[in-house]
Amino acid sequence: MELVLVERRFEEPVLFEEIQALENAGAWCLDAHRVRYMKTFFSRDRRRMLCLYEAPDAESVRLAETKARVPFERAWSCMSLPGSEDGAAWPAAGEDVVVVREFPQPATMEYVMNSCRNHAWCLDLYNAHRVGSYLANDGLRMVCHFRAPDAESVRMANERGSAPMTEVWTATIFPPEG
Repeated sequence: MELVLVERRFEEPVLFEEIQALENAGAWCLDAHRVRYMKTFFSRDRRRMLCLYEAPDAESVRLAETKARVPFERAWSCMSLPGSEDGAAWPAAGEDVVVVREFPQPATMEYVMNSCRNHAWCLDLYNAHRVGSYLANDGLRMVCHFRAPDAESVRMANERGSAPMTEVWTATIFPPEG
């Protein structure tokens, strides 16, 4: 089984419950393709959503989502990279922040982990903690989950560390973590 991230964008803001209702109506299809829902990162502006699944492959998720008529932009297989192991160090009153990255050349897990270690001081400076990351199997995309006072703190820490960023946004996580 693989981890698969599904990206969704909406022209108009949507309610989480609207997309969840579509997923629930198509649950039989997810089951038929052996797709298991794990969690969702839903933007506070209600226009972006990342859903994490466990499935045989990304194509299984694409088929299930299409048959269930759940809109999506793309689905890609990924690997989970460890984040900050000490959840107690995450700011309790902070925000969940998502950073989407695209790389011009494939990034390896080793490269990403070395970069995280070498630039940890940038995150500390802005009181941001990397909770976890998902690197596409082809190494061209990555999604990172941070806990920080706000999205701007994460943006500044990444800029200072010269980390590429395509998008940075505050999220609500379903089901809630912690």
